[in-house]
Amino acid sequence: MSESFTTDKRERFRKLLTLASESPYEGERSAALEAAKRLASSLNMDLEEAARACRQDSFEDDPVEQRAREDREADARKRRANQAWMWRTYAAYAYDAAASRMRQKRREEVQKQQEAEEQQRRTERLWRAGNHRSSTRQRPRKDFARALIRETALPLSEIAEITGLSMRKIVELKLKMRPHAPAAGE
Repeated sequence: MSESFTTDKRERFRKLLTLASESPYEGERSAALEAAKRLASSLNMDLEEAARACRQDSFEDDPVEQRAREDREADARKRRANQAWMWRTYAAYAYDAAASRMRQKRREEVQKQQEAEEQQRRTERLWRAGNHRSSTRQRPRKDFARALIRETALPLSEIAEITGLSMRKIVELKLKMRPHAPAAGE
């Protein structure tokens, strides 16, 4: 009776019983049990007889076949371990590469921002220095401010902007340029 219970059928029967006992889903468990019953009935056995025959056949395995199965299982474990190691290594490299790309992107953004700020400072410095003049000869700033105060009606803030002097210095110059009025008692 157990002669017709081939290795493939025995393995299939064992997997069906395992699924019927360990599945977290009720429908899957009942379907696996029904499939195991059908397999047993196709061999003219009931479920218990097939389980006994499966267990007896597993004990009666040929030692050479048993050794070959153990070797196959050991090889499979090694392959899974190697594959797991490869995936962990790949994940570590992928993480390092992504982190490196993010750091590089951040460095480039900071560098662009610094270059833009430096260009803005250069532009402001050139504008303040009056680099737009056609003459290379410059008048001292205080003298230029005095001439502008004396000869134009420009607001003091514009004179400060033109000369690059502080508003305080411009007001000080204007106050010093006032004509002296005679004292009240003279």
